[in-house]
This record gives sequence, structure tokens and C-alpha cells, in this order.
Amino acid sequence: MEGRFSFHHANKPPSGTIGKTTSRLLCVFLKLLFKINSQDLKIYHGIEPIDVIIYDEKENIVLFSEVKAAPLTTLPLAVPVEIQTELGEEGELLSRSHSSTDNSFLSSSNLHIILPQLKDQVYKYELINLGIRGNNNSSVWIYEQMGAAFNKDNQLFSRYFQFWSIAYSAYNKAARGKGNLPESVYWLTNACGQPIPRPVNWPQRKSGEGYESISDSKSSVGMDRTDDIKKGIYQVLKIAASQKPKHSKITVKTALLSNIHAVRHYNDYLLELQDIVWTIDETRQAKIVADLPPEKEIFNLFDGIITFTESHIRDEWINQKFRF
Repeated sequence: MEGRFSFHHANKPPSGTIGKTTSRLLCVFLKLLFKINSQDLKIYHGIEPIDVIIYDEKENIVLFSEVKAAPLTTLPLAVPVEIQTELGEEGELLSRSHSSTDNSFLSSSNLHIILPQLKDQVYKYELINLGIRGNNNSSVWIYEQMGAAFNKDNQLFSRYFQFWSIAYSAYNKAARGKGNLPESVYWLTNACGQPIPRPVNWPQRKSGEGYESISDSKSSVGMDRTDDIKKGIYQVLKIAASQKPKHSKITVKTALLSNIHAVRHYNDYLLELQDIVWTIDETRQAKIVADLPPEKEIFNLFDGIITFTESHIRDEWINQKFRF
């Protein structure tokens, strides 16, 4: 946040683990938004190739969706440590810089989340206390502790959202090439790349060419990873082709879901495809629309590309139900 970069190798969870978590949390957010907006919709986990199913029992409509979601930023954890010291030439005690080491006391340490706060154009840090995990092996312990922290301080969400909003703005500006140097908070967003300017001692990649990154494109925000966009396009078309023409008693919709739209790559990968419609021509002879029977049904490639930040919707039912 002060413009000084110090490289440290990180070990992020596998993409599959992140994908399952973000998909589940996306459903939690949608469920609450539907409740707030008085939309009586049911949400289910799907089976490959369908990630999430949203069912409108009253109107007999089902939405099959492919989810490509990833967090904007991953805030660091912090634990208290003793000041590191060493002996000087005269035997005096000197403080020294921290170095990488295993923490064998992690389970008994008081864990915190570091939340940057912008005050008077200067970033400071707030430590959100999560407590001590100890022998608690519950997979939801961290969520319970975060929930307790937000319940204890009813202004914490406002402070967190202020940071998130600034970080999203910085990511958006950097993605669109606006400004010279990215804002300092940009380096806490995922897929932020290599530091600018790059320090002279910044290490080269251990494999391949170029330099190490703070966070590479594999952890891109929302649906902004190009591999995810391409897979998402295929999955939505696959779901639609295998489901839409078969159902007459229930209306099938298809959508690509995410938390954040493809800020960097929408124009390159989705803009030219967002309004495509298709049909199945068993004769294999149709060259123009007039060659098809007049009753031939056509389908949207995307009934909706739906995110919390920006959506492209071609379907009236989706437009009504997903008004955030």
C-alpha cells in the first residue's frame, strides 16, 4: 500500500476448491437477494454440465446456469509475532527484517484479517479479530468467526464495502488502461500481474520466461479468466442444445452466472456473441432464415449473462427476477 514491493511465494488453494466455494457462496447471495426482492425461487446445485439450477415453480420456468466466479480480492491473514532480533558487531541487540518460516503455533495463535482503510488519502490498517481456532476442525469455523465479527461491530460491513468499492474501481481502471500507475489498492486485487514499476531485485519465473507476478491471470476476478469465458460459452450452448428443444411442459432458460463481469475481456470474448440466436436444422440445407419452417423455434445463446456488477439480458423473465 506504500508502493514498496517484497516478493514472497504464495500457496493458493487449487482452482477446483476456489470454484466450488465461490459457486456455493454465489448461491447464498442469490438466495438472499431473491428473498429481499420477494422472488419465490428455489436454488439447487446441478450435475455436470449444469452448475446451478434456479426454479420458478409458479411460472414453471427453470434456469440452467454455468457458474464462473472468483473473488475480487483475498485479504491477508495476520498473527501476532515477537520482534525478530540479531546481535550487532558489539554484541548489542538489533531488530532485523522478518524472514520466511513455518508457524507451528498457528492453531493456537490469535488470527486476524487485515482490512485496509483509506483515511485522508492515506491507507491504514484495521485488524479484524477472528479468535483462536485451537482444536476446532469445522469447515465453517472461519465463516462463523467472520459472522461474529460483523455482528459485534455493525459498522464493519460499511468499512469493508468502502475498501471493496475502492479496490473494484482500481481494478476496473487498470483493466481499461485508464491512468498511468495503478492505484496502490490495485495490488490487493486478484490477477493484478507484476508490480509497476518492477523492483530491480524482483525474481524471474522459476519456469518459463518473464518475471514472477503478485497474482497471475489464473486467479482472475469474476469471469475474467479467458479459459473460463471460453469454457462458459461452450457449457451454456451444450446445456441449451441438450435441454431446450426437449421440453414442452416446462420453459428452460440458460445463463452464464458470476459475481463480477468480465471487466478486462468482455469486449474481446463476449460482446460479439452476446446476441447470437440459434436453432437446429435437421435438413442441413438452410442457408437463410426463410429456408426454415415458419414454426421453427429459435433460442438465445445466452438468455442472460448475469453478474452483480453488470449484466446482459435477452429474456424478460430473467430481467424481472434478477433486478439487483
